[in-house]
Amino acid sequence: MNKREIDPARAELELERELTKEKSVEQSLPQQIVSLKERLFQQAVELKKVKATLKESEERFNQVAAMTGEWIWEQDDKGHYTYSSISVDAVLGYPWQALIGRCYEEFIPIEEQEKLRSKMRQGVETGQGFQHLIRRYRHRDGHLVFTESTAMPVFDEQNSLLKWRGIDRDITATRRADELVFMLSRALEQSPNAILITDLKGNIEYVNTSFTRLTGYEAKEVIGKNPSLLQSGKTPLEQYRRLWETIRAGREWRDEIQDRKKSGELYWALETITALRDGEGNPTHFLAIQEDITERKRVEAALRESEAQTRLIIENALDAIVLISANDSITDWNPQAEKTFGWKREEVLGLSLAETIIPPRHREAHWQGLRRFLNTGKGPILGKRVELSALHRDGHEFPVELTVLPLKVRNSYVFSGFLRDLTQQKETEEAIRQARVKLAVAQNEMRIAQQIQESLFPPAPLVLPTVKIMGYCLPATHVGGDYFDYFQWRDKTIDIVIADVSGHSVGPALLMAEARSALKSQFHLHRTVVETLSSLNETLYEDLDRADLFITLCYLRYDMVMRQLTYANAGHLPPLLFRQGQRCRQLDADGLVLGVNREVIFETRSESLQPGDMLFLYTDGIIEAENKKGDFFGIERLCDLLNEHHQAGSEPQEIITNIIERLQAFRHRKTFEDDVTMVVVKVL
Repeated sequence: MNKREIDPARAELELERELTKEKSVEQSLPQQIVSLKERLFQQAVELKKVKATLKESEERFNQVAAMTGEWIWEQDDKGHYTYSSISVDAVLGYPWQALIGRCYEEFIPIEEQEKLRSKMRQGVETGQGFQHLIRRYRHRDGHLVFTESTAMPVFDEQNSLLKWRGIDRDITATRRADELVFMLSRALEQSPNAILITDLKGNIEYVNTSFTRLTGYEAKEVIGKNPSLLQSGKTPLEQYRRLWETIRAGREWRDEIQDRKKSGELYWALETITALRDGEGNPTHFLAIQEDITERKRVEAALRESEAQTRLIIENALDAIVLISANDSITDWNPQAEKTFGWKREEVLGLSLAETIIPPRHREAHWQGLRRFLNTGKGPILGKRVELSALHRDGHEFPVELTVLPLKVRNSYVFSGFLRDLTQQKETEEAIRQARVKLAVAQNEMRIAQQIQESLFPPAPLVLPTVKIMGYCLPATHVGGDYFDYFQWRDKTIDIVIADVSGHSVGPALLMAEARSALKSQFHLHRTVVETLSSLNETLYEDLDRADLFITLCYLRYDMVMRQLTYANAGHLPPLLFRQGQRCRQLDADGLVLGVNREVIFETRSESLQPGDMLFLYTDGIIEAENKKGDFFGIERLCDLLNEHHQAGSEPQEIITNIIERLQAFRHRKTFEDDVTMVVVKVL
C-alpha cells in the first residue's frame, strides 16, 4: 500500500466537485454561443453600414466629378482603362463601362498619339507625371474635345510602373471661346472701317489699325482721351447733341460727319455709334464705326457738278430739247425750245406734247406709236432721224429733224426729243454710238472672261474603278470667286480642292485664277496637304492683303490603295461625310483663312473611307441661299437632301442637278446672290 492512502470520502468529494464543474460548464455553453451570435450579427450590421457609406461616398464622388466637369480615371501599365468615373459620359459621350479594358489611344487623334506616348514616358522617367497638359480626345459623335489633363504614375515595391491615375477637365467651351475671341479680335483689327470703343463717359479705350490709317493717330496718342479731338469744327453742335441723346437712350445713331485727321486734313465718315451691353442688358461701353466716305462725297459732289453742267448744257444748247413722260406730258423744255416753238417753259410743263407742237393730223399717229412702244417696246421712229412738221404757238407749221430716245427710269419711261440741224444731230448720234460700242465691248469682254474661267475647271468627271468625282460651279455674275479641282497623280492618289475668294465678280475671279496657278505649281513637288496650304498662303499673302480679300480653301488627298483620306482646311466649310447607318458628319480641321496672317499652322487629319461612302464639298453660296422671308437654306436642309441621295445610291450628276433645282425652288428665283460650287465624291 502506498504511503498516501486513498481517502474514499475525499475522493468522492472531489469527484462530486468535478461533476458539478462540468455541469456548470455545460449549462453556460448555450449562453456563450448566443453571445457569439449576437457579436457576429452586430459585426455584420456594421459591415453593411460601412458598405452603404462607401457606396454613398462613391455616388457623391461621381456627382461632384460630374458637376465640376472632371473625369477621373486609372490605367494599367499598358494604357488600358481599369477605372473611370461616370463623368466621362459628359466629356466623351461614352458610359464609363465602355472604357474599361480599352486603350486610351482609341480616343485620341492619330497624329497626337506619339507625342502623348513621349510625354508619358518622360513622366515615368521623372516620376512626376504631367500637369495641366492640353489634350484632345475624339468624342463619341466625332467632334474634338479639349481637356486639361493631370496624371501621376504609380510604382510597385520594385519601382516598376504599376498604373497611372489622372484627372481630365473639359475645357472645350473655354477653348472655343478663346478661338472666338481671337477671331473677333482679328476681325476688329482687320476691319477696313475705323473702330473705336469708349467708356460711358466717352473716354477712348480701344482703336483698331484702320482708325490709325484713317486719322493718323496712333493708339497710344488717343487712349484715355475724348473723341472730340477729331472734331473739325464743321459739324453743327446740334448734330452732336442729337448724337448723345440717341445713344444715351439706348438707340443706334447713324449719320454722316466731317472730322479732322492728325495732319489737319478734313475727311468725311459715315459713322455708326451703338451701346455695348453686358449679360443683363446694361450698357458698358460705346462702339463707334467710321466708314471713310470722303471719296464718295467727292464723287457725289462731282455728280452734282456734272448734273449742273448737264443742265447748263441743256439750257445753252442751240437745239431744242424736249422731255416727255409715258403719258405724253412735257417734263422739261429748254430755252432753245422756247425760241423754236414760241412757248415759255412754265407754260408747257405738264401739257400734252401732241396738243402743243404736233399738227392735228399727226396726233392720232403719235398716240398710237406711244401706246405701241409701251406695250411692245418697239417704235418705228425711236432712235432715228426723221423729218416731221411741227406746230408753232402762233399756228404755223415748220419742218424739223427729230430724234426721239426712250430712257427707262424705274418702272416707267422718259422720252427725250432732240430737234436739231443735221450737223449737231450727227455729233449726238456719234456720241450715242460710241457709248453703245463701249457697252458691247465690255459685255463681250465679260463673256470672254466667263469662257476663260470655265476652262479652268476640270473638263469632265473623274471616273475610276474605286471612286467617282464630279464638280460644278455656278457664278452669281458672269465670273465668280469660287474654284474646285481634282486630279490623279502617282496612279494611286487623287487630290481634291475647293476654294472661295471673298466677294464675287471680276476681282475675286482674278485672284481665283492666281490661286489656281499657284496651286498647280505645287503639284510636281509632291508635298503634303499641310505643306501645300502653307506654301499657298505664303505665295498669295501679299496680293490678298493689298486687295483686302481672303480665301477659304479645303484640300483633300485620297489614297485609293489604302482607302485613306488626308485633309487640311484653311477656314473653309468642312466637307460632309455620309456613311450607311450613320448621320451626316463634318470633317473639320483647324486652320486660318489664306491671306490673314503670313504664318499659319494648319492641322492635318485623316479618315478611313469605305465602299459606299460619299463626300460632299461645297461653298457658302449653298447654305446661305436666302428666300423672300429671309430664311437661309441651311446645313440641315442640305444634309437631309444629300442623305436621301446617299440612301438611294444617286449618281453625282443627279445629286448636283437636284441641289440646284432645290435651291432655285427655295429662292423662287433662277439666279443666286453668291457663287454656288460643289464637288461630289462617291467611294466604290
